[in-house]
Amino acid sequence: MNLPKIRLASTMSVLLLASVLVLFPLGFSAIFSNNWWTNTAYVLTESAGVNGTLLGIFVACYFYTVQEIGFKNKTQVFAKAMVGLMAIISLFALSNEFLTKPYFRYQRPSHVFLLQKLHLEQKLDSVYHLSKEERALWFRQKTQQETKVFADINPRVLEHWLQEAGFSFPSGHTFNAFLLACIFAFGIRNNSKSKQWQTFYFLPFLWAISVGISRVSLGVHTLQDVCTGALLGILIGNILLTIDHSRHWITHKKQIT
Repeated sequence: MNLPKIRLASTMSVLLLASVLVLFPLGFSAIFSNNWWTNTAYVLTESAGVNGTLLGIFVACYFYTVQEIGFKNKTQVFAKAMVGLMAIISLFALSNEFLTKPYFRYQRPSHVFLLQKLHLEQKLDSVYHLSKEERALWFRQKTQQETKVFADINPRVLEHWLQEAGFSFPSGHTFNAFLLACIFAFGIRNNSKSKQWQTFYFLPFLWAISVGISRVSLGVHTLQDVCTGALLGILIGNILLTIDHSRHWITHKKQIT
């Protein structure tokens, strides 16, 4: 059975993510200019951002057309999977942005860091009483006024901090990565023509783990944020793959082989 293997791989990947983040002090390790790890972490984190997720959905949908015969069948399977995955990820993104994060109101590590650099730690609570848009503008104005203070910070990372002005918990990037990893893994196990290639179904989870690590390394999330996002991702992913109707809608698989 393929689903038990995917469930095991997804669970182990979350445990590995948590273990790496507990054992190694990676927080804010990828924020400095002229640093290969900063550039790598930024690319990894963007791979689960809006554009990266759209590309991931596209690739996942393509996996499910491999064994279909005829252009019409391939198009129908691709379109159905595309609509299903986009609807699920969009629903989570909206509920996370407007319900979950505002409910928990966890402060972003990057915001705390910015205020510490500006010696304005006492303003943390007042800054978080601002709206997301007002908070982003406030931080942008302060960083532009104190450019020398942030001269050693990679410009792309600093801009990422300014754009990520919302609350922290849980990590949407990590959720996207682990949900897509489940979908990718199922596609590799069930749609690959080569039996040898099917054994590499665990590879998407390595990518998802690297996304979670990058979020902490860039200073935009904590271990708690990314592990919760990862758990939610594999929970939703495995539920969707277990229920016949949802699995058929996304993957075009009526039965689990």
